[in-house]
Amino acid sequence: MIRILMKKQLKQLFSGFFVDRKTGKSKSKGAAVFGIVIYIALILGCMGSMFGSVAYSMCAQLCAVGLDWMYMAMMAMMSLAIGIFGSVFNTYASLYQAKDNDLMLSLPIPVRDILFSRLAGVYVMGTMFAVTAMIPGIIVYGILAHPGVWPVMSSIIVLVFLTFVILVLSCILGWVVGKIGNKTRNKSFVTVVLSLAFIAAYYAVYMNANKMLSKILANSGEYSAKIKGSAYPLYSIGRAATGDGLQLAFVAAGTLIISLAVWLVLERTFIGIVTTKAGHTKRKNIIKAAKAQSQDAALLQKEFKRLAASAVYMLNCSLGTLIMIALAVVCLVKGQYVVDMITKIHGLPDGVLVFGACIAVCAAASMNDLTAPSISLEGKNLWIVRSLPVTSWQILRAKLRMHVILTLIPALILDIVMLVFVTPSLVDGVMMLLIPCLYVCLTAYIGLAVNLKMPKLDWTSETAVVKQSMGVLVALLSNFVYIIVLVVGYLLFGGFTGATMYLAISTALTAAAAVLFRIWLKRRGVQVFEAL
Repeated sequence: MIRILMKKQLKQLFSGFFVDRKTGKSKSKGAAVFGIVIYIALILGCMGSMFGSVAYSMCAQLCAVGLDWMYMAMMAMMSLAIGIFGSVFNTYASLYQAKDNDLMLSLPIPVRDILFSRLAGVYVMGTMFAVTAMIPGIIVYGILAHPGVWPVMSSIIVLVFLTFVILVLSCILGWVVGKIGNKTRNKSFVTVVLSLAFIAAYYAVYMNANKMLSKILANSGEYSAKIKGSAYPLYSIGRAATGDGLQLAFVAAGTLIISLAVWLVLERTFIGIVTTKAGHTKRKNIIKAAKAQSQDAALLQKEFKRLAASAVYMLNCSLGTLIMIALAVVCLVKGQYVVDMITKIHGLPDGVLVFGACIAVCAAASMNDLTAPSISLEGKNLWIVRSLPVTSWQILRAKLRMHVILTLIPALILDIVMLVFVTPSLVDGVMMLLIPCLYVCLTAYIGLAVNLKMPKLDWTSETAVVKQSMGVLVALLSNFVYIIVLVVGYLLFGGFTGATMYLAISTALTAAAAVLFRIWLKRRGVQVFEAL
């Protein structure tokens, strides 16, 4: 029975590899295997190369001064962090609040078997992310430090123990995240805030990695003593991963104890957790008159509420908004330093600062693709918005306006901050403001046009629309290609036309493209939408 339940759980977890989302039919074994191989290759290629570069920068320097254990301890910390981050947000939904819990508990199946299969899904998800950090670290360690066979084997054994630690922490933190979410009106914001906090923490560590490493190397004895004294489990993991048999036994015993403890607690409380319907905090009802809104305002409000209700939509399609605000803050602090550094480079064409500022704002704005999945996200409820007493153009225009509001405002803030440090002429300054504004409108039109031509309305998961849709990929690539065309054109013709003339031509071409897309959307796009 456990084998059948685990097979069911894993198929549910990776349903996209086994079921065609368009037809709902099972894929062939060859297609499923091919999809899995490609997915693993992409994960290991992207995340593995990122953690591999971090490992390469640390390994040689730490191992050269005899701090092999500290290097492995740091890689273990990264593995734990990324493993927990990759699984904790799905743990509460898949383990405690799965949609089929009531059905499964009604069957003559031991609760222990159900719990074990649920934990298997959480374990697989955490392990997938953990190995992307630890495996590159082990490979780099084996190549640069030449530790021998046993240290490499012990580091692999430690990785296995770490996967169980990730499982334990994911179960605990997943329960905490779920409880926090149940106390808030919008669980999506909890997920988004925690995800952004992790991303910010990761990049803060990544950007200061060299400085931190230099401090550790300069005061290796002091840091070693601090870790051994106040963070002994981390020291034990590092020593175990470098071949210390006694510490390896300690790590094994500790992992076994905490895993067994969490299993016993879950086994006794699982039924109570999954059968308790959690509610929100009580709020005092306030009777007040509803404000009348125009049709356009109501449609725009609907789009913002749809965005706020989906953590996947917010994280993947509006991250550029936060990036532009963060860049504006960075420019306020480091703007003059960057300008001085660029101006000291000899041989650069005139106006490179103005053009570079335009491209920087456009590149940050291109990270927003709110219109690309907006129609597909209506899904099977598309008939509801179609039945409203509004025109089709009003519906499409509301989606465009949400994209423009969330993208144009931070883009202008970033652009104005850059204007302070670039100090262009009046004409160039106007172009610096116009090009990003027109580019934001153009990307909104392109995303909506692509979604109209490549809709995906029969989805079962929002992730399939936001992250796996071909239309979203095409829209993002189109945004990047347009930027590349502007850069290549400047490199080829900027020297002949001059920066001001090239910016004027780029402004005119971008405006023309935006107008053509808007005309298509208002005429042909409305017809396509009504035929969906």
